[in-house]
Amino acid sequence: METKFQKKNNTMNSITDLKECYCSGVKPEIAYEYEFYINETSHRTKNQVISGLQIHQFAGTNPITHFISMKTRSDKTLIGPNIDVDLTDCGIERFTVLPFEQQALDLHDCFCKGSIPYITYKYLIKINGDKYEVFQEEITGLEILKLAGKNPENNRVKMFSKGGKVLIGLQEVVDLTACGVERFVIEPLDCTEGFIKTDLPLQLLEEDLSFLDRFGVVNSIDNTSSDWLVLRSCTLPDGYNVQNADVAFMIPKQYPAAALDMFYFYPPLSRADGLPIGALTLQTIEGKDYQRWSRHRTGNNTWDPEIDSISSHYDLMINCLKSEFKKR
Repeated sequence: METKFQKKNNTMNSITDLKECYCSGVKPEIAYEYEFYINETSHRTKNQVISGLQIHQFAGTNPITHFISMKTRSDKTLIGPNIDVDLTDCGIERFTVLPFEQQALDLHDCFCKGSIPYITYKYLIKINGDKYEVFQEEITGLEILKLAGKNPENNRVKMFSKGGKVLIGLQEVVDLTACGVERFVIEPLDCTEGFIKTDLPLQLLEEDLSFLDRFGVVNSIDNTSSDWLVLRSCTLPDGYNVQNADVAFMIPKQYPAAALDMFYFYPPLSRADGLPIGALTLQTIEGKDYQRWSRHRTGNNTWDPEIDSISSHYDLMINCLKSEFKKR
């Protein structure tokens, strides 16, 4: 049976459905009318070539407040108001029209939520624990180093993604809309130039040392089966009795193969609104009563030694502190 984009009307198709062509891997044919998608809505036109401005008119938007991205089988492209698009070009799936001001896409959040990044106006990428704005879909290792203010002669870039950890060359290009990009870590090539402390646990990774560089004071306590890492005066989310607290993590001797678990605070935390916090106990660390938060990863968020580190455990802690106010 012929599909509707194959049905003939005299010498040409009556309707060419671009999405159907895309899904079928067929090049769109010249037709009397073309059906295409903007976001999730179907539209039709008798014009083989349409401009970005015409796409805005179909969507009821304007180029001052909104941008257009075109997804094809091989690429994602921003379409300006004066750019013409031939609808018979191979592989056009859809157009996406979104407002500029609402589309700062946080790649780390996408990774945590398991969502697929899309082409947008602005991206937030995480480098050594800090977030930076990027106004481009692709970025090189050299550009990442410059963005973080690091000398490419003395530092290298490592990308963390669902596929694991991989070094990024200076001229190597990273597609920020590729599925599973989580964050970047800049590691010093010369250890004397980085954050190196001989009293820190020996099992820490290079990316851990780079992450800890953001904290003013970090101490460690050596135990028989595990070590304590104490981050001094960490800034906490709003809503607690204190704005800053010392945070302790228990670091197993087998880390990173062995997972990090739970968080410990001094002074103990309480909610400013007086409501209770569940699953708390006290733990003596460095002669003080730290407050242990019994919070554990779920089956959908298990520890992965190829990706997880002190940085990801710190992010999990901050998320748990914020989520506390969604419970009650």
